[in-house]
Amino acid sequence: MKKKILMLFIPIIFISNLFSQVKTDVDLIKDNTFYFKIEEGNSFGEGFDILKKEICNSQFVILGEEHFSAKVSEFTNSIIPALSENGFKYFAAEIGSNSANIITELIKNNENLYDFNTRVNNLVGEIPIPFFDGEEDEVFLKSFLKNDFEIWGLDQEYLTSQVFLIDRLYQLSNKSAKLQSVYLIAKEFIISETKKGRNDKKYKVFTTLLNSEITNGFFEKLNKEDKETSKIISDLKKSWEIYSLREKNDLYGSIHERLKVMQDNFISNYNRALKTEKQPKVFMKIGGVHASKGRSHHNIYDIGNFLMELANFNDSKSVHILIFPSAYLNNDGTISENIEKEDEQIFNPVVDFESNKWTLIDLRSIEKSSWNYKIQSESLKDYMYRFDYIVLTPASKQTKLNYKK
Repeated sequence: MKKKILMLFIPIIFISNLFSQVKTDVDLIKDNTFYFKIEEGNSFGEGFDILKKEICNSQFVILGEEHFSAKVSEFTNSIIPALSENGFKYFAAEIGSNSANIITELIKNNENLYDFNTRVNNLVGEIPIPFFDGEEDEVFLKSFLKNDFEIWGLDQEYLTSQVFLIDRLYQLSNKSAKLQSVYLIAKEFIISETKKGRNDKKYKVFTTLLNSEITNGFFEKLNKEDKETSKIISDLKKSWEIYSLREKNDLYGSIHERLKVMQDNFISNYNRALKTEKQPKVFMKIGGVHASKGRSHHNIYDIGNFLMELANFNDSKSVHILIFPSAYLNNDGTISENIEKEDEQIFNPVVDFESNKWTLIDLRSIEKSSWNYKIQSESLKDYMYRFDYIVLTPASKQTKLNYKK
């Protein structure tokens, strides 16, 4: 009889323990949330200690950002010392490779981007190089260069790049009187067409530039044996082709061609770095949609996944961090929360929108826990399969424009 009672008692205890171990999505978020602060450009706290350890152990650090946030730029600037201390020498940015060379030279020679940004914006009503048009962006760019980082441009050249790259092409030429005449005509045409494209979204400016006798005539008169000249022409044409695919409503083709450009540019820079280093360490800052492991929200294996696979091949590691503001500061001093409706249930319990604390959520640890506890939130699953960590910034302002309108 005692044996039967004991046999009955054991399953009851087991079932009781099973139910007592159930954790909700919010429980898992709370268990794996840590905080840190940034003061006078320095990061400190438990959350940042976790990130520093990841930086130390990784070959590639991929920061997937929400663009144009002053706090995201502040965070970028704050982690540069940790990157530098752990052997990182390369900053891969979401800009064209020739544009990366231009802004590097401008900072080294002119110490600012303000005049350059203002000049191009005044010509065509748009910035010359995206994601470096804020004062806070210039701060972290200067910090990278001060710490001897090399800037890699990964992307296609931007919508307005032809406006200043045509000047570069002329500077690289023999500047003959005959060529100067062709250059001035081509430059006037390029500025005019770019302005048309900015004023009329339906105008097929890049199809026009690709097929133009004026632009192609100028290119034909340049010395293609000069490597920089040849590269700028090739990169401009490839960028125009990618944009022209959008003009033809071929979004699929445009996205995949752009990805190929990113991969090619990365590998070109990486192979060059391999000549002096066994495993070059690279920090990449790019839009969140491109930074993820696995399939991105564009449903492609984007550049973030490419770096993860390269790290796997190298028997090294990549860490993928998604960063965006928890809220935005309005001009009147009020705060507008920046959490998607479907995310409020998982993020709001761990974010203090009024504080200056930075929030770090360890998605990698949550993913491990998901093997023991069923996760209900489809949104949380989506995050944890694509990223290792989320950083939620304190309420942020937009970056302050680094040019005169």
